[in-house]
Parts: sequence; structure tokens; C-alpha cells
Amino acid sequence: MKKAPSARIFHDLSETDFDVVFLGINLPGVLLAYQLASAGKKVALFYKDDFRRQDDFRFTRIFPEIMKQLSGVGARLDYAAQLQQSAPHLFLQQRMVWLRGNTLNNQLITRSYNQLAVRNHSEKAGALKVGDYPEFSFFSQSGYPHGILCREYRYNHSRLVMEWLKAASGEGALVGNFVKTTDRDGRVLQLEDVISKERKKIKAERVIHLSTVSRLFQFQVRLPDTKWNNPVRISGDLADYILSPGKEGVQVTAFGEDEINDEKLMIDELKQLFSLSYEDILPGENRKQTSAIPVKPDLTIPDFPAEEMSEKLANLFPGITEWKIPDSWFSGEDDRHISQVFELAQRKFYEAKQTGIDEAWFMELFYRFGPAIDELTERAYELMQIARDPHELWQQSIRMYTSGNEWAGN
Repeated sequence: MKKAPSARIFHDLSETDFDVVFLGINLPGVLLAYQLASAGKKVALFYKDDFRRQDDFRFTRIFPEIMKQLSGVGARLDYAAQLQQSAPHLFLQQRMVWLRGNTLNNQLITRSYNQLAVRNHSEKAGALKVGDYPEFSFFSQSGYPHGILCREYRYNHSRLVMEWLKAASGEGALVGNFVKTTDRDGRVLQLEDVISKERKKIKAERVIHLSTVSRLFQFQVRLPDTKWNNPVRISGDLADYILSPGKEGVQVTAFGEDEINDEKLMIDELKQLFSLSYEDILPGENRKQTSAIPVKPDLTIPDFPAEEMSEKLANLFPGITEWKIPDSWFSGEDDRHISQVFELAQRKFYEAKQTGIDEAWFMELFYRFGPAIDELTERAYELMQIARDPHELWQQSIRMYTSGNEWAGN
């Protein structure tokens, strides 16, 4: 296992014959790597860059757009429940206002949805007249008088990738960053360590490319009114847009429709939806990524949203009938319902309180690191023997943990 960019992966490469080798990284791919490794397959995953660790919350968009989509809602709610149990500190419930349709259509679809939601222990949705809520006056005045108040979910995408990478590694998969593939001849792959430039050959029965091209884009938008608290969703012709108010303006996440990944087209549509100028929309750090790799894979898995994974993975690997999601929950914690997560976070804070950390920062760390918070707390107490500043204690504890467990540099 490669624990830091300066540590060469080839030092750990005792096994050179694999059933499946993954090139690249995305969420369905790392889940598949975990599944195959836990099923006894010899698995390796190589990524030519460093793994992303920044918080990256994405919405599942479970609520159906039209009545015809209701048939798939039950499966999506079931899958959301599995994700909650897998990593409830990374999977959060969120009320959302969806600007759409008219009152009659909204009532029809919410009534049908609620029958499914009750069976899946999800909160009921309800139609609303946007103009009746002063905090949404901007949207009402912008030509959106009707909407639905529903319960959606958001998950920390990059952190889930890290958790499932570690779970795959725990099942025996070889995971390496800063490793690229330069050539393929049948079953033989030529690897190169990006740091040391060292090369090595391995064999693979199947090579799977995990595409990093995404239809998801983020923007910062300046709006004249940001008194609303719940995220707001609106569907355009090119993308679904979710607006979330923040301290420094409004964060917009755009989910492009099939084959739509043009940032400029989305900006143009967003501008028209709310009568904005180009100066009101600031593109976010949408990394320019390419799905091309120098070797021909046997299969390419796209970076589709998490709620679509089960069906697509079942089609790709029909021999595996049950897709087990990694359990990254705290050991010894029997009650894993998401409603109990805050109570657990409070208990963990009291265990760490004597280090001097403030509650707000601790909660941020809890929802980022989850089960690792116990190790961070223990190290912080150990470091109190040589330092007393709480900020330095915890920063050093975090550095020690990430360098040893998340393939991060020192």
C-alpha cells in the first residue's frame, strides 16, 4: 500500500498477476474494486494523480421528475438507506424546495411519492405555493410560483471514495496513487511510478478504465436575495441546478443531462433561468479532466451518480448477485440509524473535550473522518505531553493520521 507520494508503490508489489486491474478512479469503480476483492478476486487499482480529499457534497436527486419515474424510486430509497448505514457521517438528510410544475401536477406526484416514502421511512413531500413563503420571494418574482418541499439526501463524494478505497485495501486490493500505465500487450501491463520513474510489468485478466469525466459542474452565483436556507432545485433543458446559500454567496451544482458536459452552455442556461448577467456567475474549480488513457481497456465505467450504481454494476458483472457496500461505521456501535449520528458525535466530543478542542471544529472533523475520530482523539491526548495548544495538537494528529492512512504527503 502506498502511504505517501514519496513511498514507491513497487516496493509493495509482491503480487504481479491480477484478475482485475482498475486504471483511474471514480465512485462506482472503487465500490466495484471492494466488491471483487471481498469476493476473493486479485484486484489492483492505480491512479496517476493524487487522491482528492476535499469535501465534495453531492445530491442524490431521488425525488422523481415525472410520474413515469416513480417505479424506480423505491429502489433508490433502499439504496440510500444502505449508504446511510455504510457511512452515516458522510450521508446527510436535507430538506429541499424544488421549483416545478403547477399545483395540481405537484399534488399528484407528491401523493404517489409519499406512498413509497412511508414504506422506506423517508419524510413525506408536499406541494407548496412559493409566494406564500417570504424567504423565497426572489424565486416567486423570477417566475416560479409553484414547488415541492421534499426530503433529499447529500453525500460527501470524495470522502466516500476514500473510505471505500480503504475498505478495498482492507480486503486485499492493491491501491496505488501516482502510478500510470504506459503500455499494454495482451495480459501484460507496463506501469510507471510517477514519482521515481521506476517501471514494472504486471499481468491482468481484465483491465477496467474508471472514467473521471463527469457531467457535474459547480458555480458561484450572486443573487440579490439569499434569505432562504433550504437548497433550491430547478430543472432546465440542459441540466438540473441545485442552489445552496452559503457564507460567500450561492453555490450552484449543475447535473448535466446525458452527453451534456459543456460548462459554457450551462452558464448560458443558468443566466436565462434567473435573468442574470455573466458577471453574476463565477465558474467554480471544475477540473478539466480527460477520460483518455494510453492503453485500451476491456471495459470503461463512467462516473455516474451514486444512486445509479447498483443497476449498472449488476449489468456489468451479472455473476455477482449482491453488491455489498463497505461498512465504515464505528466498531461496536449497534444503532446505525442516521438520526443517532448527532448523539454519537456529542458523546465523542465529550471524550475529546479535555484536549481543548472547541465543539464546532470537532463536529467538522467528526463528519469528515467518522470512525477515525477515535484515533485522532487518542493521538491528540498523547501529543499533550509535548504541546498544549489545541489547534496544533489536532493539526498534528490529523497530519499523522492522513499520512499513514490516506496516502497523503507529510
